[in-house]
Amino acid sequence: MESQYDLFTKIFLDSDVDKGVLKDRISEFVKGAVSGSSILAEQAEIFIFNNGDFDEDKRNQGNDDFLHYKYYLEIEPTEDVNDSNYVLVISNLLTKLWDAGFKAVASCDFEDLLPKKGGYNFDGR
Repeated sequence: MESQYDLFTKIFLDSDVDKGVLKDRISEFVKGAVSGSSILAEQAEIFIFNNGDFDEDKRNQGNDDFLHYKYYLEIEPTEDVNDSNYVLVISNLLTKLWDAGFKAVASCDFEDLLPKKGGYNFDGR
């Protein structure tokens, strides 16, 4: 069955925690297994990258500050994933990241379906 959306998701994430700690936390959040540089969960595979555009000064300035966050996640759906289940996984991950004190903003085709529209410009800025 063809997906209604391109399910590829990028989440910009800002934290001063070590990448290994971040990987462990995210694997807990999605109940996934760490496998090398990725986290494999039932509905998605998550890769964590250092953001080449990271800028200490720009990471907290204005609406596009998330482009300068320290990390980003690339999230690919697993084969034969259901759209609504995948959106729920991304929604839950974002919520858990925010609840844990991380700054996170999703960039994907279905941002409007996510809590706080994926985290971008939700606070009226």
